[in-house]
Amino acid sequence: MLGLELCFALVSSLALAAPAPTATAAAMDAGKTFAASTTFSFAGKTLPTGLRKSSGLISDPDFLSHNFAKKNVAVKGGYLQLTVPGGQTGDVISSAEVYTDFNVKYGSVRTWAILTETPGVCNGMFFYKTDSQETDIEWISDPDSLSNKDSPSGGRELQYTNQALNGNNEDNTHAYGPAPKDVTSAVHEYRIDWTADSTKYYLDGVLQHTMTDNVPNVAGPWVWNNWANGDPNWTADPPKTNAVFKIQKIEMYYNPA
Repeated sequence: MLGLELCFALVSSLALAAPAPTATAAAMDAGKTFAASTTFSFAGKTLPTGLRKSSGLISDPDFLSHNFAKKNVAVKGGYLQLTVPGGQTGDVISSAEVYTDFNVKYGSVRTWAILTETPGVCNGMFFYKTDSQETDIEWISDPDSLSNKDSPSGGRELQYTNQALNGNNEDNTHAYGPAPKDVTSAVHEYRIDWTADSTKYYLDGVLQHTMTDNVPNVAGPWVWNNWANGDPNWTADPPKTNAVFKIQKIEMYYNPA
C-alpha cells in the first residue's frame, strides 16, 4: 500500500530475463496453466539464484523515509530473514527487501513464512511493476496501527490489495482477512493467484478473497519486504527491537515475460 514506490528505478534498469520455462503438472491451479515453475528454499547461507537484494532510498514526504539495505537480508537457520533493525530514531529507517530477477505476467505464488510479532513494520508479499500495477498481501505488526484498528476485528489481520490502476489510492481494491493465532510463531502459506481477470488470495490453501477490479495487466517482478515508515495509519512507530520477517520457502508457477 503506502510507500511501495520501492527501488524499482534500479529494477527497471536491469535487463530482466526469465529462467527457461519448465512445464509441470503442478503449475495448474483452478483450470489455469502456467508455463514455468521455480522453487526457492533457504537451507544454505546464500540467496538462491533468481532472487536479488534491493538497495535504495524510498522517500516519504509526510512520514519517515526508508532505505532498503542489503545488510538486512540474510539466509540462516533455514529461512530467508528480512530484518528492520530495532531502535532506529533517524528520518530514514533501514529496511529489507528481495525481488525476482525475472519478470512474470500472471501466476500463482506461494510463500511459507513466519510474520513479524515486533510492532512497527509492514511485511509484504506482492507483484509490483509500478504504484498502479501491484497486488499484495501485507501484515502490519503494530496492533495500534489505525489500519489494524479499522479491520473487522479491530485487531491485526491480513490485508489484501489491488492498487488502483488509475493511481488514486482512494480507488484501491482492498480487503481484510483473519490471521492464524500463531501467525508470528509458526509457518503458514500465503498465496496469490493472479490471472487476467482476477486476483485470488489464499491462506494455508483456503481461498480468502477474490478481486476482479484493478487487476494488474503488465509484467514485472515479485517482491518480498519488511519496512517501516512511522505513519500512524500504517506501520506506526518504528520497532524498538529487531523485527524479522522469516520466509521458509517460496513456490512460483508463472508465465515468463
